[in-house]
Amino acid sequence: MQGDYAHHLARLHAGFEAPDELIAAAARAVSASPIAGKRRIVHGEANEVYALALESGLEVILRIARRADGLFEKERWAIDRCRALGMRVPQVFSTGRYDVAGESLDVCVLEKLAGERLSDSLALPRQTLEKVVRQLGEQLSRLHSIRADDLGEGARFFANDTDDFLAIEAEFVELGVAAGLDPAGLGRAFRFFEATMAGHAALPRSLTHNDLRACHVLVHDGELSGLIDFGEASIDSPINEFAKWDFWEGEALPTRWLEEGYAGKSLFAEGYGEVFAALRLANALWALRWYALTGYPAGAERAKTRLSGYMAGLGLV
Repeated sequence: MQGDYAHHLARLHAGFEAPDELIAAAARAVSASPIAGKRRIVHGEANEVYALALESGLEVILRIARRADGLFEKERWAIDRCRALGMRVPQVFSTGRYDVAGESLDVCVLEKLAGERLSDSLALPRQTLEKVVRQLGEQLSRLHSIRADDLGEGARFFANDTDDFLAIEAEFVELGVAAGLDPAGLGRAFRFFEATMAGHAALPRSLTHNDLRACHVLVHDGELSGLIDFGEASIDSPINEFAKWDFWEGEALPTRWLEEGYAGKSLFAEGYGEVFAALRLANALWALRWYALTGYPAGAERAKTRLSGYMAGLGLV
């Protein structure tokens, strides 16, 4: 599957090719020192990314986004709030917008943190992986301390956020049926989600990373060295972070490690398990939709398999 995924990423990135002039201009916004080295990073599924080494010795990460108005300003605000809480996140040096051949490109230059992606470090001793995930849980506690009513000027970045999960139920069902899932079971899954979330409508909402995956966690010398890529940051229930982690990483990096490192244990009070199960269903359906739309059959099949297991565990099939 790794080879298939690499091919999928290469296909997604095939149309991304910012000119050298833009890359140089973005670097000059941070330092007058010329670029000594440039390396393309093809890891994520949305942005064009480069590791730049400047002659001064400074190393930075340059991210370039298309059709994402305000993305990096929101990310900068979120990261700055996290840094104020002592979290292990990169410093944002610069953000800006450039017009290239009639297309507006948003750019962000960040500090290059030490370490490798946790997703590339699964061969580390199990006790080291457990420690790193526990450390990540503690970092999440700090992030989630930024409540929805404590956003200040950052509230403008989330003013238009809407949860359209139930609004596009028909699309999800159609994609699920095309993948081989039972439409009646999918209907029961949506009713379970709807009833569960309605029954817990008063859940606290906080700033969340909203893309919590091992590929966005850095490890250096056996320690957590950074949490990166806040482009999907949202105002949501903190429980969704755990549901998302469990969908993407729970098999190799147990979610209980993340929970054990989390300082706010009141989050796991009565009702947590039911909300967790509902949000995990939603995350599986979002992943199925994403990979169906971007043409990655192996990813869609994985999401379908996970979703089938969740539904069976809840007695929905």
